[in-house]
Amino acid sequence: MHESDHEIVQLFKRQQYPLSETLTEMLNEHFSHQTERRGCGFTQATRLLAEFINFSRDPRELNDLKLFKDYEDKTLKMLLKQSKLSDWHNLDHNQEAMALAQHNTLACPADLTPDIQFQAQLRQLAQQAQKEESKLLMHMIADIILPKSSAGTGLVELAALAEKPKVGSCPMAENFFLKIAHGRILRKGAVNIIVDQQHQPLLLEKLNMGDDHSCISLKPLLMNGVCVPAGSLFSVDYDSSAIQNKTANQNLPGFVIPYSEIPGFWYLRLTTLAVSLENRARTFSTHFQQQIANDLFSPETTLLQQLADIASAQVRI
Repeated sequence: MHESDHEIVQLFKRQQYPLSETLTEMLNEHFSHQTERRGCGFTQATRLLAEFINFSRDPRELNDLKLFKDYEDKTLKMLLKQSKLSDWHNLDHNQEAMALAQHNTLACPADLTPDIQFQAQLRQLAQQAQKEESKLLMHMIADIILPKSSAGTGLVELAALAEKPKVGSCPMAENFFLKIAHGRILRKGAVNIIVDQQHQPLLLEKLNMGDDHSCISLKPLLMNGVCVPAGSLFSVDYDSSAIQNKTANQNLPGFVIPYSEIPGFWYLRLTTLAVSLENRARTFSTHFQQQIANDLFSPETTLLQQLADIASAQVRI
């Protein structure tokens, strides 16, 4: 373990479950991730998590364990192959797994105890983090292994698209959202406000400003069991003419649309707005520096709440 390691990297190493080499490189801000297209390593790490978040948790495949370096999965593979375990996620809350661990015998030498202990430790690990950005990312990593439900969290769960739409996630993708936050919308621009069943804004979608169908989340949302923080960048793909239950915005071009009318979303990455002002430069390093160097509209002072306020003002009560 090195002192220069990111806090997240250090915490997983201390638990004897180091993160994958790629994720470690990203979080440690290897120069190869600090490019004009990638932004910074932390941003890249949130893109890497998208490769897991956009797909449903498979109860029998162990792909999610690729987040970790050399995870010992022989026992899980054997039990899944023998159909003695129906789902390897949330083992520390799984009575089936507990029973298997207790009845480990010579006839069935399958000790699940290390896997159960790992998941129990993972459930609490983010509490040891001191930094805001570490807590955000560690909760997302934990949710991939320990998926949550809408019933258990009270969060709206978004349906995921079958494949990624052609919407970019470059470091400048925040550009128009920053302008919208300050009431600056292009002459032909529009914003759609995607709301829940109580007409509370969930996401703000921009149109005719850069990539269409690019959204920023205004509240934490659930996708495939993972709690995705407010300030996340999503893409969405739908036929606007097929949306029946929509109403015009109160004072901006665009519509208020129930999330249930939209067939699916695709998580792209965290935006710089996902982190508080005082921690933004530290978290996003070269990505944040790029935004300032390229004269984006006040990335160092703009709050996500400004977008939330604009979204709320469009909803007719």
